Amino acid sequence: MEEANPTVNTFDMSGAMKAMGADSANVSGARDMMKKLSAAMKPTSMVTRLTEKRKDIIDIELTTKNDNKSLFPGVDSTNMMADFFMKMANGVMLRGSIHDDGTIASFYTKTEQKNIIALFFELPGKAIKQGDSWPLSVNLVTADQNFKCDSSYHKNEVTAIRFENINGDRVVTLKYDIVEFIKGDFALPSPAGEVSKVPTTMKMTFQGLASFSVEKGKWLTYNGLLTYDSTGIMQANSKQNYALVEEK
Repeated sequence: MEEANPTVNTFDMSGAMKAMGADSANVSGARDMMKKLSAAMKPTSMVTRLTEKRKDIIDIELTTKNDNKSLFPGVDSTNMMADFFMKMANGVMLRGSIHDDGTIASFYTKTEQKNIIALFFELPGKAIKQGDSWPLSVNLVTADQNFKCDSSYHKNEVTAIRFENINGDRVVTLKYDIVEFIKGDFALPSPAGEVSKVPTTMKMTFQGLASFSVEKGKWLTYNGLLTYDSTGIMQANSKQNYALVEEK
């Protein structure tokens, strides 16, 4: 998972801070901190291992490997916040599991992590034919009780677009088409006790193509693009490439 275009990826919480009464200096400072933390948390390498230690259950573990010295150049490693984020950016970042038919087994996994498991590894769990479609167990856009939704829509489809026999290997090509969108107002309290309403939109999409070997039971290719755009409570414009490359 890596940024598709680092020059356009932005995250800005100034809209929320202004609504809560923050002055321009604090807003500017928070914006700069978000940029630094975002840059610092980019992993240099991620490895996912799938192991079957229990019958019918395949465990999934994703780990990151970072050079801590490069995360915060020019910042003393004894700094409490820098040290915290350095530790957060290393080690096991995700644990979950699927059944051997490809359906999600770790129902308890946090939504953000369950989304990653579903996008990369979830299969329909039943026999399919060319043209069949099914949904993934993903929930990309979320909001709490402070958000009052005026309109929303979503599309969640994985489609088997092609079946091939390649040297005796049955290969299925899947197309991913996922869209989630919400529009409404976020209610934020201000120091004066008033409630500000911030018009907000959030949209996430995932488009991808992947080829799966039935005989080998693994992906041969997997490439997707995750996009996130939001206005209001947080200004964001992000694109991430999702890919799987088998270690040799």
